[in-house]
Amino acid sequence: MFRLATRSLHRPVVRSIGAVRHANAATDNWNMSSEESTMTKIVCTLGPSTDTEAGVGALVSNGMHVARLNFSHAGSDYSYPEHNLALVRNAAGRHSELAAGATMDVPSNLRAVLVDTKGPEIRTGPLQGNADVAEFAVGSAVEVTTEDVSADPAPETPEGPHRLNVDYQSLARSLHVGSQILLDDGLIALEVTHVENDSVTCVALNAGPIKKNKGVNLPDTELDLPALTEKDKRDLKWACEVGADFVAASFIRTAGNVRSVKAYLDRCIAELPQPAEGKPPPLRPLIISKIESKEGVDHFDEILDASDGIMVARGDLGVEIPFRKVFAAQKMMVEKCNAQGKPCIVATQMLDSMQRNPRPTRAEVTDVGTAVLDGADAVMLSGETAAGAYPIESLQAMRMIVKEADQIIDDGASLNRVNVNESLVDIANIQEDQCLHAVAKSSVKSARDLGAKLIIAITTTGKVARFVASHRPTVPVLAFCVDPQVARRLQLNRGILPVMLQSTLDPLSAVTRMGTLRAEAMRTAIELGFARAGDRVITVDRTVGKPHDMHLHSYNMKMSTLKQ
Repeated sequence: MFRLATRSLHRPVVRSIGAVRHANAATDNWNMSSEESTMTKIVCTLGPSTDTEAGVGALVSNGMHVARLNFSHAGSDYSYPEHNLALVRNAAGRHSELAAGATMDVPSNLRAVLVDTKGPEIRTGPLQGNADVAEFAVGSAVEVTTEDVSADPAPETPEGPHRLNVDYQSLARSLHVGSQILLDDGLIALEVTHVENDSVTCVALNAGPIKKNKGVNLPDTELDLPALTEKDKRDLKWACEVGADFVAASFIRTAGNVRSVKAYLDRCIAELPQPAEGKPPPLRPLIISKIESKEGVDHFDEILDASDGIMVARGDLGVEIPFRKVFAAQKMMVEKCNAQGKPCIVATQMLDSMQRNPRPTRAEVTDVGTAVLDGADAVMLSGETAAGAYPIESLQAMRMIVKEADQIIDDGASLNRVNVNESLVDIANIQEDQCLHAVAKSSVKSARDLGAKLIIAITTTGKVARFVASHRPTVPVLAFCVDPQVARRLQLNRGILPVMLQSTLDPLSAVTRMGTLRAEAMRTAIELGFARAGDRVITVDRTVGKPHDMHLHSYNMKMSTLKQ
């Protein structure tokens, strides 16, 4: 059995996967067909509730697009995340349906893996007298210090005197009289009344218990913390070695933090052994910046420019900024991600009650649906699938809500939502990318005007598919790729369904007939059930000019009706 040595979680009571599949099917249509793909993506966190072959298989068959590996509680033993990653890679997904008639090796599935780092955090240290818990009374004086207080005698009453150790060396330099310190996700609030060289004196604004190793938040404070801790560096190196597709970088506060993460990942990739001849080189994981603080919100524009995508991490964000402002910050971030054509994940407590109950609350249903309607590319399940009693029901519920919201978007779509997302344009290839934008925009409009069943994008780097998706199509974009790494990295973009192109022909070669690849893509679309004879489809691709042509390459859009 794979378990981290530092793990304190107990395996929750979870109903068998077989029982879950049939739960409530008669009344609520929980058991949605695996053929029904959502346009908005779903990220699921793996944990004790789903860390088996049956558990991951059920997640894959019920609509998970990206598997999240949470490193917040992981130690230096990587056997457990390696176990979970292998489960994801080996699960039988939609691609397993192609194996019987395939003329080449295809992966079992193209579900992506996201490594979520712990990030730089501030936590409480050992308590006075090495006690397990300290009780604070309202109005009690608390000295918060970077000194070790474990040798101090424990207070006899909640009134104190209290001394509390935290592991933030810049504590006194960062705070001022009137600042607040929030302990354990805001359960206890302290207000600073005096600042010393290496400590601050506070008054407790509310009563409650506090334990060691609990989170400490400093709202409205610019923190003097590194972008990466030593643990983060070890975890990111592992992510590069095993071929993780995304990295969720925690507590990103500035664009400089993102650049630091990117530079470290680039160095890790450069140190990897060269692949065997004919194998594609390893790709750097895409960086999803987690916005969890006021500083991150304040610097959001520059962070977005430097990132590959964004996660709205509402847990810590709801502590760092007034809770009444979280929904407005979420809406702002989603809209700006849409404007730049970069994926945005909305996360934390989306169906939290389903950790304990088989059905979501109406407020949770509204939360998920509103996030999709606002334009989120993906929504995320955390404890619901990692440690909850109803992991598969949580995913099925999420999928039904997303499907309903997707339909509302599709029914109300208009060309007014189609923007030219200049942030995707590579300055070095500005003319080429502007041409691709025009073709991508036209493909989305044509699909709407003609009632096309889907858009087929043949892509070697993922760029063609991303440009099409940036214009918010209302039909699936089947992205046919030649590299599984490229395919998996498309899993967070709304509307894109990556598929391996079953051909040994090189799309970048001038001698390749693109018509042959288009025909193969159409055959595969029919085989997978996305289209049938008589359906209209749009194809978008890039072809290399032949020696007699007057161009080096061209972007093409074709409208076709599938024949028998």
